[in-house]
Amino acid sequence: MRSERWLHGMGAFLTVWSGQFVSTIGTLMTSLALAFWAFDVTGRATELGLMVFFTFGPRVLLGPFAGALVDRWKRRTVLIACDLLAGAGSIAILLLFVSGDLAIWHIYVLTALMSAFGAFQGPGFIASATMMVDKRHHGRVNGLLALNANASAVIAPALAGLMLPFVGLTGVLILDVATFLFATGTLLVIRIPEPARTTIEASTRPMRRILHDMREGFRFLRSVKALLALQLAAAAANLFGTFYDVLLRPFVLLRTGDNEIALASVQSAIGIGGAAAALAVALWGGPKRHRTLFGMALFALAFLLRGIAGVNLTVAWIAALGLAQSALLALAGSTIRTIWQAKIPPQFLGRVFSSLATISGLLMLLTMLLGGPLADRVFEPALRSNPWMRGTFGPLVGTDAGSGIGLMILVGGALAAAICAGSLFFRRIRQIETSIPDHEETEEGGVP
Repeated sequence: MRSERWLHGMGAFLTVWSGQFVSTIGTLMTSLALAFWAFDVTGRATELGLMVFFTFGPRVLLGPFAGALVDRWKRRTVLIACDLLAGAGSIAILLLFVSGDLAIWHIYVLTALMSAFGAFQGPGFIASATMMVDKRHHGRVNGLLALNANASAVIAPALAGLMLPFVGLTGVLILDVATFLFATGTLLVIRIPEPARTTIEASTRPMRRILHDMREGFRFLRSVKALLALQLAAAAANLFGTFYDVLLRPFVLLRTGDNEIALASVQSAIGIGGAAAALAVALWGGPKRHRTLFGMALFALAFLLRGIAGVNLTVAWIAALGLAQSALLALAGSTIRTIWQAKIPPQFLGRVFSSLATISGLLMLLTMLLGGPLADRVFEPALRSNPWMRGTFGPLVGTDAGSGIGLMILVGGALAAAICAGSLFFRRIRQIETSIPDHEETEEGGVP
């Protein structure tokens, strides 16, 4: 009887969360191991930047389409299918590596396919979590969602560093496949509630319904201009702040002479910061008032710390700054996401969250495509050979390998911080919590 009660509400969510947590660890281990392999083969930032692009690109491009389908299909079925198909991608990489045929372009293609499955899994998991627990637990759920991403970022680099010398890329890939199977198992034993469907979903023309749902997600955002303004500000900040995400791995490897342990240490520190903040939110539930001000101010500070990491510092300082900015981002992200969950009706969550991801992601994709080539062909050569660049920026970011990337990270972080802080000068954004009713109030006949 007790086990049956566990598989409902918060217990069911924790069961699914545990499977996704283990699966995320396997995915991050594989990502880090493949990054080491690619940098050993090429020694350039461009290839690592493209790996980031193919990891996130399909999720962005398929986002609205995926969100529309997630709101229509059974969400548990979506999550199970995504886990199994992503596991098949890892198996394909494993077979290519074992046969000696693995090439960079194979990683691009297979990573893009696995990312496409993630486009459905992300909104499906968030929308499912919202339906599985009461509203009073949403803050804690968001904290656990952030904990999933950040705690796995602590464990994965450490495990990868321990395993790679002994089992190599082969062992890491095998473990990744096992984690996907575990995640699938947790989904098979629980039930995920489904929201009420809208009238048009009974139409006999599937493509028309899907296109309608995609438009509906963007239409909802356009109708609530304050939420759209908030998302546009976040998207503009991500355009510049993403240089840190794209270039951190080659930056640390170039600074340390390809020291894989140094990179694993930095990434573990980033995970520790995010995990600690996410756990705090899970226990605390997040702020109850002034959430917009709180969240955007923390975003600004986090981006500023990201920029400072580009200065000519030791690995220990880069790790410490990574820990701090990750903690701030996890806390800020959980806080802002709670606002969205309160304002968006449950039946629209999948499509609206996907629309939000598309708005931010399209600008981030531009950074992901340009970051590596700009580093390899413009900033890195300039900081080593151009007298004006060396004299102007050298005292701040250095002139050795990695200094050009450091300058990109510094400028990008400063611009992103300025955008987040500047958004709070707009009354429409500052007053989101009071000017827009929660979806329960709208459904009960309150202010529309």
